[in-house]
Amino acid sequence: MIRYIKNGSFLLIVALAFACGNVKVDKASLPNSSGKYGEVLVVVDSSFENRKTGEQLEQIFYKAMVGMPQQEAMFRMSTVAPRGFQSILKRSRNVLKLSIGKGKKTDIIIERDVWAKNQLFIQITAASDEDAARILEKNRKTIRDYFNEEELKRLKEQYSIKPQDDLISGMEEKHQLSLLVPPGFIKVDDFSNGFWLKKEKSIGEHQVIQGLSVYYSPYDQDSVFKTSYMVELRNVFTEKYIQGVRDSSYMQVYGEYLPETQEINLNGSYAVEYRGLWNMTNDLMGGPFLHYTFVDEENNRVINLDGFVFAPKFNKREYLRELEAIMKSVKVVSSEKAT
Repeated sequence: MIRYIKNGSFLLIVALAFACGNVKVDKASLPNSSGKYGEVLVVVDSSFENRKTGEQLEQIFYKAMVGMPQQEAMFRMSTVAPRGFQSILKRSRNVLKLSIGKGKKTDIIIERDVWAKNQLFIQITAASDEDAARILEKNRKTIRDYFNEEELKRLKEQYSIKPQDDLISGMEEKHQLSLLVPPGFIKVDDFSNGFWLKKEKSIGEHQVIQGLSVYYSPYDQDSVFKTSYMVELRNVFTEKYIQGVRDSSYMQVYGEYLPETQEINLNGSYAVEYRGLWNMTNDLMGGPFLHYTFVDEENNRVINLDGFVFAPKFNKREYLRELEAIMKSVKVVSSEKAT
């Protein structure tokens, strides 16, 4: 499938067949894509890297993630000149290619599985450095979103290979909710209106924790999407269920940093995303959290999905992206189907 975006207008024209130079691609024969999560390879002539085009590329991929204790870029970008874009590099999972030159028509072309399976390829053509920079500036968020959504899709596909079926079935039966939970997560607590899961490991002498909780309440007021309401509700939940090793220690939203929000479509439901910081009272632990609130209209309840990361010696971007993929797999299961 090929999608064209003309002049940044986001008008998508979907072709019926996948083509590259009008030659059909046999996807089954393609090698697997390579590279780590969060990596993007940019193919661009080196003469443009220190000009306006390069500045815009940095604005796209080096943009700091919201709600991180230390600054982390949204992606890890590396560049290669067109003549060097050969062999193994063509198997990169995320590729943005810029073709800039006099007389070139301004276009953005988005393709998948061009040289490898599970590959996202975006090509931008422009007549000059100024034109390329203008296109990149106008489409900053769209380009980031395409690559992020593709990474989430890959994670979901990876999780679906060996999901924790028993855990998922119990969740569906008791809570009428389904999440694609991969191996490694254990159920810490399960209560009448929710549950919380944890994945814990050690890297050397350092601990890494990913926490995932779901809790819900009746939909009886219009303030459920307000940040203050989310913070209050989350603090009540974490004080009761997510406690530290020290006495009177429990998780709370870090009071000096107001979570940032955005409205999203969560599998067909209106939702608000919150990104912020948490810390432990009477302890030195802390880190980022990602939270979604949406209304389950069928059951007249407000559902809160919350993921947190504790990894004091490591970057947290990919740990948080893994939780995002799980939370964005959420589905409400009817009581008839659950039983």
